Amino acid sequence: MDYQDASKRSRWLRAVSMAITLVAAPSPALSQNSPAFDLPVKCGAEQPCFLQNLMDMDSGLSHRDPLCHAATYEGHKGTDIRLRNFREIQTLGHVYAMADGVVTAVRNNMADRLMVTEQDQARIKGRECGNGLAIDYGVINGAQYTSQLCHFARGTIKLRAGDRVKRGQLLGRIGLSGATEFPHVHFSMRQNGKLIDPITGRFADQPCTEGDFSNSLFSPTALKPLLDTGFQPLLEDGFADGPVDDMQVLTSQTRPPNRSSPFVYFVKFINLRRGDYLDLKIIGPNGPISSNQTKPLDRNKANFTAYIGKRNPPAAGTYQGTVKLVRDGEVFYSHTSKPFDFRK
Repeated sequence: MDYQDASKRSRWLRAVSMAITLVAAPSPALSQNSPAFDLPVKCGAEQPCFLQNLMDMDSGLSHRDPLCHAATYEGHKGTDIRLRNFREIQTLGHVYAMADGVVTAVRNNMADRLMVTEQDQARIKGRECGNGLAIDYGVINGAQYTSQLCHFARGTIKLRAGDRVKRGQLLGRIGLSGATEFPHVHFSMRQNGKLIDPITGRFADQPCTEGDFSNSLFSPTALKPLLDTGFQPLLEDGFADGPVDDMQVLTSQTRPPNRSSPFVYFVKFINLRRGDYLDLKIIGPNGPISSNQTKPLDRNKANFTAYIGKRNPPAAGTYQGTVKLVRDGEVFYSHTSKPFDFRK
C-alpha cells in the first residue's frame, strides 16, 4: 500500500504567498544613494538564503509584504532568513555585521527553545527578539541607519554595548531564542528612526513593488544571490524509513529506509499559495513505484510537508524522488532528488 500525507500549517505562522519567477536574477541596478549593506548571513548557490517572512507594510489590521503579496504576518517588523533544519545551526548559522557600526544594545542569556505552546508565547512576552543586538551604522549618504538582529543562540554574542564592529565581522550564531518556530535570523532596519524594508528600500506607508529593487539597502553583490535563492519553495527532501512530519524534518530526526522498514520519499515546502498542489513520484530501476498528487491547498501555507512511499521495501537498486509544484494550472517549480542507493 502507498503512503501519502501532508502536514498542517505551523500554529503561529500566518498565511504566506509568493509569486516570484524562479529564474536567475540579473545584477540589480541600484540608486547611487544606496547605503550598500551586506547580508547578515552568507548567501549563494551552494548556500541558499531562504526568505520565510518579509516586513509587514500594511499599518492596518491586514498584512502585505513589500512585493505586494502576503509573505508576512500582522505587525512583522523585519525580514526572516531561515535555515532548513536544526543541523544547519552549527554549520551555516553564522551571523555577520552588515556594515561598520557601533553596538548599542545586547541580550545574550535567553534559552534556546522553540515557541510551540501558548505558555511558550507568554514566557517570552516582551522579549520576542530573544538573544540579539542593535547596531548604529551612523550617517550614510545623508541618512542615519540602525538595525536590530534577533534569535541568536545563547552565549554566542561576544560583544557589549559600545563595541565597534566592522563589515563582515562575526556577531554570533543563529539559535532558537525568543519567538522562534524554526532557526532563523530576524533583522529589522530603520532609516532616520523609521522602519524600512531593506530589500526594496520602501517604508511601510509607500506602495509595494513587484520587482523594483533600485532603492534596495543592499549592495548588488548582496542582493543578487538573495533574489536568486531566497524565494525557492522547496526547503528539503529525502528518503525515510516511514511517514514524516514537519517536526521530524526540522529537528533532523528522519532516518533512511532499511531492508525491514517502509520506503518513503518526503518533501518540505515553504510559502505555498492557496490552490497549489504537489505531484510526487518515486522512480526506480524499472520506472515509478509510487506516485500521488496532493489536494489543492484550501489556504496559503507557510510550511507544508508531504510524503509518498511503500509500506514494504522495494527491490535493491537506485531510486530518485521527483516533485512538481503546480500553481494556476502550470508547473511553477520542479525538482529531482539526489539518487538514493538502496541495498536490501
